[in-house]
Amino acid sequence: MRFIELIDSDSGMKFYVYRGVDHDYIVSPCRMCTCKDFIVNFIGRKREYPCYHVVGFFIAIKENKIYRLYTTSDRIISVITEISYQGYSQTLRKLFKKSS
Repeated sequence: MRFIELIDSDSGMKFYVYRGVDHDYIVSPCRMCTCKDFIVNFIGRKREYPCYHVVGFFIAIKENKIYRLYTTSDRIISVITEISYQGYSQTLRKLFKKSS
């Protein structure tokens, strides 16, 4: 339940998030994550393998263990903005709690 696929109810656009305990990260199917390990070590230091969020994301996709949430584009934008600026999304927690 750590990997969440946010789906815009109107357009069907998908957005992927890793929901951590203290931090949330934006992840994508093209091997990208917003965590510091990915940015510093994989991109900056040219490490051969990405962070464990990306690895876990591919495992979650393969095993169909991604939690899907349908919501509005405004809420998705709020989640993206909160993760980008605060590293944590309160909106994501509210959406997740409401759907559980």
